[in-house]
Amino acid sequence: MFRRRRPSLKDRVLTTGNQVAGGAASSIRRVGERAPARVDRYAAGALVLGMANWVSMGLFNFDLVKAVAGRKSVSGRTAYGLLSLSAAYAAVRGARKAGR
Repeated sequence: MFRRRRPSLKDRVLTTGNQVAGGAASSIRRVGERAPARVDRYAAGALVLGMANWVSMGLFNFDLVKAVAGRKSVSGRTAYGLLSLSAAYAAVRGARKAGR
């Protein structure tokens, strides 16, 4: 009658998950609150270059990255990879700031 009820597996998993998520949320909050750093400036510069590439493709059907780096070159694929990584970084950083 006065025995303490043992939590079910579901309750234990949910409790552990909430503790882990709470720790992750605090570290995300710390990262999101920091001032823009050098990485943010590089990502913004890459996004501007990517935007210029898309504008030139949309308006003039001219691929700026291929013109500078060449067709099917390693440097062209690297440029596209860096542009996509900077876009992903900016999206994650923006979502963190919006969540505050």
